[in-house]
Amino acid sequence: MSAGTLVSGKELAAHIGCRPSYIVQLKREGRVVPADGGKGYLLEASVALFRDTRSPAHAGVAQRHASGRSAAPAAAGEELGEDDDDAIIDSSAAPEGSSQARRSRALADKAEVDAKAAQRDLDISLGLLLDRRDVEAVLGQAAGALRAELERMADTLAPQLAATVDEVRCRELVWNEVSHSLEELSRAFREVARPGEVTA
Repeated sequence: MSAGTLVSGKELAAHIGCRPSYIVQLKREGRVVPADGGKGYLLEASVALFRDTRSPAHAGVAQRHASGRSAAPAAAGEELGEDDDDAIIDSSAAPEGSSQARRSRALADKAEVDAKAAQRDLDISLGLLLDRRDVEAVLGQAAGALRAELERMADTLAPQLAATVDEVRCRELVWNEVSHSLEELSRAFREVARPGEVTA
């Protein structure tokens, strides 16, 4: 390209190897050369100035170039050109706490919630997930059944143990009742604890 080639902010960003939004920052720092009228940039001069000011030791170069141009330096509240629109829509370049940054975070949070909801619906449809309330109801019934079994055990064992002095027989009687109670509890748990299933 010939000297003085006029390019847009996006085109200049492609030559420099950065995001278009970074061109806005370079413009404010006086490290690129805007064209007369503020529309577009001078390619060769901007690339050269950017390279010259890349090192902190050459920071004065940018100031000399900025003061030597007739165009006023970009102020904090200057109006962005049409090629600078990427600075507005580029959420990664938005300052922390800005409305753009908050909006980006809100969109990211919503996408995460939607993804989790979709995964939950899929797991339910595949039978891999159970509703928490259903599980709690069954567990409550199982706990009630266990309590009833333990209370029944005392009434059942008392007369049998009183009628025998054989320790082995006493242990057998107790174990039979415990095994019966455990089996009843296991049966209640099997209604919800099927292999491969978890609760929501």
